[in-house]
Amino acid sequence: MVLGLVLLLACLPVAAQSMPFVPPSYTAEYEAQKMGLSVVGHITLTREGQFLRYRARLRPTGVLSWVRSDEIIEQSIMRMTPDGLRSEEYLYSHTGGSRKRLTESRFDWEEYRVKGMHNDKPFELDLPHDAVDRFALQLAMINRLHRGEKEFSQTIVDRDRVRTYHFTVGEPRNITTPMGRVEAIPVIREIEDRDTTVSTWFAPRMNYLPVRLEQEQNGDSVVLNLRSLEWHDSPR
Repeated sequence: MVLGLVLLLACLPVAAQSMPFVPPSYTAEYEAQKMGLSVVGHITLTREGQFLRYRARLRPTGVLSWVRSDEIIEQSIMRMTPDGLRSEEYLYSHTGGSRKRLTESRFDWEEYRVKGMHNDKPFELDLPHDAVDRFALQLAMINRLHRGEKEFSQTIVDRDRVRTYHFTVGEPRNITTPMGRVEAIPVIREIEDRDTTVSTWFAPRMNYLPVRLEQEQNGDSVVLNLRSLEWHDSPR
């Protein structure tokens, strides 16, 4: 009888793994201010067939733009799979400053290797099965939060290195943003060797989009707030 039960169970269909949660396509504008100076960033998430394109562009505005012409572009191209988000290509470009910074990488999930160039130097790394590129980290955090996790670790490829970050999820509370009062959940990362705390606030009613990012270091802080949001399609 036991053998019969084992064979019967073996014939039952295996439950399909769910795909990771990702917000609908959107464009968001964020602004950080400090001592009267501001930086504005535009972040866009689009779907292109089986791929996701996640792109950010940051530039100084106002008085700061008179003396700085920096432009930062960061982009991740990913696939959604039952095993989670899979980074395919990553780009980071910082121009207009004292020197140009450029990182480009490609992910090989058959060989579990990532290859690329960082500031004109080639690199090749072993690729952990759960790793994402450093910009896709934000979407990975959204997925972990949507699953209800209260504490988690995430491995990332940070330019030419592999790192693992640890996060703690706080209790939801209402915060004030340029878009009004929003209920948001803080996800906190402590960087002890730099005496730094990074808190990202995600809004469940806005498909878990980040509405605020705070970095506190040695008593000083910088806050990045969501200023405007446009859904490309009807949000879920």
